[in-house]
Amino acid sequence: GDAVAFQRVDVSNGDDMQAAVDLAVEQFGGLDIMFNNAGVGSKFDRIIENDLDDFDRVIGINLKGVMLGTQRAARHMAEQGGGAIVNTASIAAITGGAGPIVYRASKAAVVQFSKSAAIDLAPYDIRVNCIAPGHIPTGITNYDLGSVIRTMQPLQRHGQPSDVAEAVLY
Repeated sequence: GDAVAFQRVDVSNGDDMQAAVDLAVEQFGGLDIMFNNAGVGSKFDRIIENDLDDFDRVIGINLKGVMLGTQRAARHMAEQGGGAIVNTASIAAITGGAGPIVYRASKAAVVQFSKSAAIDLAPYDIRVNCIAPGHIPTGITNYDLGSVIRTMQPLQRHGQPSDVAEAVLY
């Protein structure tokens, strides 16, 4: 219905991101919250064997997409007097481990970018936060969560996408 709008976006494309912001402003009269949540996984190859041929795609979506989404939303939010931006990183950004190395690097960069953007945008009353979900079964999860969950169970159950949504709302 009228409460939602859809626009296909390549988050690594500045014009696409601007069009999404423009649509939100036009259809809803403003933009108060931006949730940069698009992401893709990368190869699980160890660094010695990894040809890094997925680097540009993963960095483009996972990092540049967050940067563009933050920038384009913040431009509008600064004019309207503030807003909130939430960026999705991953537990892989703050824990070490073998593979998926490009994914880990992209999400670690999202954490650092979010910290810097929070400081940079504070004078405009724009809050920037970053969440780093654990192992959540989603479309990009391409491994068996069973063994992972058994070793890390803060919720005492499998995390769900709704848990991520609740963290963002908080």
